[in-house]
Amino acid sequence: MPLLALRDSGMRNMPELGVALHEAGKGSIGFVWEPTVLIGLAILAGGYALVVGPLRRRNQWGEPVSMAQQAAFYAGTLAVFIALISPLDTLADEYLFSAHMAQHMLLTFVAPPLWLLGTPAWLAAKIIPAGVIRRGFEKLTYPVVAFIVFNGTMWGWHIPAAYDAALKSEYGLHVLEHVMFMATAVIGWWPALNRLPDASSRLAQPMKVMYLFAMTFPCTALAALITLSQTRLYPFYGDAALAFGLTPMADQVLGGLTMWLPGDMILVAAMIVILRQWLFAPSEGAAATTA
Repeated sequence: MPLLALRDSGMRNMPELGVALHEAGKGSIGFVWEPTVLIGLAILAGGYALVVGPLRRRNQWGEPVSMAQQAAFYAGTLAVFIALISPLDTLADEYLFSAHMAQHMLLTFVAPPLWLLGTPAWLAAKIIPAGVIRRGFEKLTYPVVAFIVFNGTMWGWHIPAAYDAALKSEYGLHVLEHVMFMATAVIGWWPALNRLPDASSRLAQPMKVMYLFAMTFPCTALAALITLSQTRLYPFYGDAALAFGLTPMADQVLGGLTMWLPGDMILVAAMIVILRQWLFAPSEGAAATTA
């Protein structure tokens, strides 16, 4: 009965929400069937399925990819779909700062590590061939460099002027922002989830834990700065949050918490998994990365 009452209350409030959004100069909320995003995700998922399936078997490229690894890769792709195609994208672009922060978390703390977990070593070796390309990539993913690249990008795009400029330029700066988030997140997660076989830049398990622990500091600092701010940092949304029962400041606080808690929880969970692998692995494989 309480669930039915809540549902009925929500149904009755829908017209009021529509009026409020209309008065705020906003449109309806729904899926955003952006062709470039859909085509990109289809190519990514379809190409992965082709490479780890028939092409791998035909060319004997490497060991079969486990269902768990494949599920991880597809889950990462689904996370991007939710971030950029589902109604979350409309909420993030037009209405709620907190929704935008949830979108950013999916693009940086969910999709990239899942993609890396779903990439077998032999596929990583083909994507990043030995030679100049691999040497350059290993320099880019050296822990200190990767740390600066990822966190510098995250902090840079959350400077209020840059953040609002991206929102006002949906097909320019905003696309660049999202691409940079995903690309630098792959770089940022790489030291902990290195997929290259016998890479010179591979960290031992304890060092991976230390690296991820260090990653919590800039994430927490930025989230705390947003959460505890006494002023509105991102005026782009205006008073649109009022239509959802939130004041603009409450929306900002919720957005900061959306970065703070899930971000740190994901990093801590990764630390626990790696630490457990190290502690319970055979001594000869203690420094090896996950398959």
